Amino acid sequence: MRKTTKHKVYTLEEKIQIVLLYLDRHMGVTQIVRDFDLADDGVLYRWVKQYKETGTIIEKRGRGTKLEIPNKGRPRKTPEKTLEEMSKEELIERVRLLEDIKKSLACLDEQQKKNTK
Repeated sequence: MRKTTKHKVYTLEEKIQIVLLYLDRHMGVTQIVRDFDLADDGVLYRWVKQYKETGTIIEKRGRGTKLEIPNKGRPRKTPEKTLEEMSKEELIERVRLLEDIKKSLACLDEQQKKNTK
């Protein structure tokens, strides 16, 4: 059994009519919320804002497609360059990084040996 009441779902045309009632000052916010069974006045204000910005009411919530939101999701990993493609500076940086990793591993290994004794 549902504890909360479910509000009516409106079509795009109905939403636009409701927004126009508000913008043309035919009805006030509280009367619109009450008569049209909106969840709260925030719903109406969101519709009005979208209508003023775009001339229509677009549902932006929920899942979007890659076409609608091109940079949606996790960024792709750039493929690693092969050693032949790397510049001299990149190769030097890579060698330094590997040496640092080796030193860290050696240090951890020594600490583990001291702790087990």
